[in-house]
Amino acid sequence: MKKLLYIIAITMAGLFTGCSDFLDVDPIARETEENFFQTPDNAILAINGIYDVIGQSEGAGPDGQWLTHNYEFFFGDLLADDAEKGSKEADLEPIQQLVEWRASTANSVIESVWIKCFDGVYRANIALKWLPESALDTELKERLIGEAYFLKGYFYFYMVRVFGGVPLFDAPISEADFGNVPRASYHETFEYAANLFKEAAARLPLKSEYGDDNMGRATKGAAQGYLARLYAYQLGMDAEASVTPQMVYDLTGEIIASGQYSLLNNYAQLFEIIGENASESIFELQMLEGNTENAPQKTGTNLNQFTGNRGDWGWGFQNPTEDLVAAFEDQDPRLSSTVYGGDYNGGVVQGVAYTYKLDEQMTPYLNRKTAMADSEKPAITKSSPYNIRKMRYAEILFLHAEMAIELGMYGEAEDIIESIRARARTSTLARGHAEGSLTYPSSGWGGNLPFLGVPNDRDAAMDLLLAQKRVEMANESLRFWDLVRHNKYLNMLDHKQATFKNTEGDLRYENVNLKSNCESKTISGSNGVKVPLMPIPESEVNDWGLAQNPGY
Repeated sequence: MKKLLYIIAITMAGLFTGCSDFLDVDPIARETEENFFQTPDNAILAINGIYDVIGQSEGAGPDGQWLTHNYEFFFGDLLADDAEKGSKEADLEPIQQLVEWRASTANSVIESVWIKCFDGVYRANIALKWLPESALDTELKERLIGEAYFLKGYFYFYMVRVFGGVPLFDAPISEADFGNVPRASYHETFEYAANLFKEAAARLPLKSEYGDDNMGRATKGAAQGYLARLYAYQLGMDAEASVTPQMVYDLTGEIIASGQYSLLNNYAQLFEIIGENASESIFELQMLEGNTENAPQKTGTNLNQFTGNRGDWGWGFQNPTEDLVAAFEDQDPRLSSTVYGGDYNGGVVQGVAYTYKLDEQMTPYLNRKTAMADSEKPAITKSSPYNIRKMRYAEILFLHAEMAIELGMYGEAEDIIESIRARARTSTLARGHAEGSLTYPSSGWGGNLPFLGVPNDRDAAMDLLLAQKRVEMANESLRFWDLVRHNKYLNMLDHKQATFKNTEGDLRYENVNLKSNCESKTISGSNGVKVPLMPIPESEVNDWGLAQNPGY
């Protein structure tokens, strides 16, 4: 947060740089905070700048120092059993430190997450300070205020999951605040983020009320969806929460009944350009290919390069695990849209049989959901036009089914799970699964995704749901949080330590005690759940007098 104080002296034009399809207004120089929000173009530009923080990858941070990614698209997978860090062993060692629960308080990844989240909070607070006083049309003003509330909630929800309680700021930080804002409790931070999503939902339009030029902006459904996710996490992770399964069930039910979303017919299209902002999209970061490779000026993303094949144009991070691949049933076509690599489908992806540097990967697999066709790769590799999917309708269906199980409505949960499996049965294989073609080949499904049924037993039904959610939502940053809130994470670490191997066939974690490392860094959630937290950066602990998390 101390690194954000420079913002106080910077005009809004300099502060906000957009990164989205809907950013089509050039910044206007020499504006001040007091007058910047008086015109629609400037106000929209300022809100675009808050979205930009989510999408920023590498580039100069608020203090001019280099920052890496915000890493949200990796936390839920790398810390769980779905993916390894990937790339060469020594590449980005701070990420592996997180995976093994041995990060120091000077971990560069954690510092980036902290700085970028509070950068986003500050930008949102600037907008929330000046928008209510602006002369904008009431409808536009309310929508922009709703977007600012949603994005501020997004950052606080991210931080509470990673760090626990953090300082809460209702207004832009001032020099008088420096070092004088205490750390809120874990519960208070959850509740604060929840209230921000509620404020957003009360103001935002439905997805269908946006035109194509505004696609990707926060909607009422996005605010409700994130609130539902937050409530579900509170049920298992926040011992002081008063949230009930019925509350989550009702909220997800409202999203379902809104008619704004539906499962895309073909799973294989979800993560292709044709699937961008489709019927299943609830919140999706908009990207444009640009001519600048680093933030804050660039308009694209290098997520695709980050996870791509090192034998081609990528860096080879986020390698799906053998354990994840084994979780798929035979002939499940979703696997072809989830992984690729030298040990799968003859190495063919997007119609091309590549060579792979398996000695520079941590598993034989790469993330298919971020793989691009050669014809779509940008001239500047760090500025891809592929949108980043943050929430889709299938997750809302799973949350609704989960709460139905908690409420004893097993038949309803069964219907939802079957609807998701039914979509999988009729989906094709991934685009370009056959060499030399970019078509969607028939899966040749032979009845290997049979009707499952849901047992009338809470624990057995929940295990079945989590297994189905794992394969449907693989590599979408949800698995870690699901394991934690269902009190399955520490046992998973034992499984990981005992079975996960490196490319030489040796146990990868033979010399590190994953469970012990993690357990020492937990706080108590609901019903005996152990909730692991990352360290708060040491500089922030010192400058703000914050209590450090356990075990650091």
